[in-house]
Amino acid sequence: MKISSRDLILGGQDGLVNVLGIILGLSVAATSEHTIVIAGLAAAFSEATSMGAVAYTSARADKFRIEAEGEKRFFGDAMIVGLAALVGAIIPLVSFFFLPINIAVAVSVLLSAIGLFCLGISAGKSVGRSKTKSGFEILFIGFIAAFAGFIIGVLLK
Repeated sequence: MKISSRDLILGGQDGLVNVLGIILGLSVAATSEHTIVIAGLAAAFSEATSMGAVAYTSARADKFRIEAEGEKRFFGDAMIVGLAALVGAIIPLVSFFFLPINIAVAVSVLLSAIGLFCLGISAGKSVGRSKTKSGFEILFIGFIAAFAGFIIGVLLK
């Protein structure tokens, strides 16, 4: 089975950004590390399952592709998207297992920035675009989306 950059980026970016947004929102609302880890893991696993299911059902809806490639391919794509979402979701969460909130947030943001930039490099490489430009583009888009979680945490603190 060929692993597509599209599936890795789709799942990885979505999982990472969603969990980072949740972590940032909870951390400014003065939540404990324990609560952040539970919420992050719950989001990670539900996100990964959802992303895999959405990848499968949306691909099945594309009748032309189903006829050309067969249904077996879509299950493989769905598994890649789901696993990438889970790995992406773990990146911003890992520091909360070992560090106090104030340090874990900074480490989480740094690890997430590296992860998003690497996804962007992969995207750029797969389509022949500037790897650096693609890296910064996905980093920027991801942080804008994650910032929404931070804003909710500040507003509802």
